[in-house]
Amino acid sequence: MSRSVNKIILVGNVGSDPDVRITSAGVKLARVSLATGLRTGGENPEERTDWHRVTLWGRLAQVAEDYVRKGDKLFVEGYLQYDSYERDGVTIPTAEIRGREMVMLSPRATG
Repeated sequence: MSRSVNKIILVGNVGSDPDVRITSAGVKLARVSLATGLRTGGENPEERTDWHRVTLWGRLAQVAEDYVRKGDKLFVEGYLQYDSYERDGVTIPTAEIRGREMVMLSPRATG
């Protein structure tokens, strides 16, 4: 099989405090919504915001629970994973970023 790459790098702002849960296997996970912006060029430039669903596991989930808050700027590196679920007999596709690395870029308040 030939080599392939599935790597996502995002730098953006957190939309809400992390949603933290413990799986039935006892593993902590944190879901974070991350906003990134894109400015289109041309005569009438526009700003576009894209929202990304990021899932962090284990140690990264604990760091997110302890330190990440709405409005913080984050660097996230991970991979894209597609899935789906059924609601009322309709299959709904999903896409999420599975975070492997996270760096907090917002300065911490001292006090």
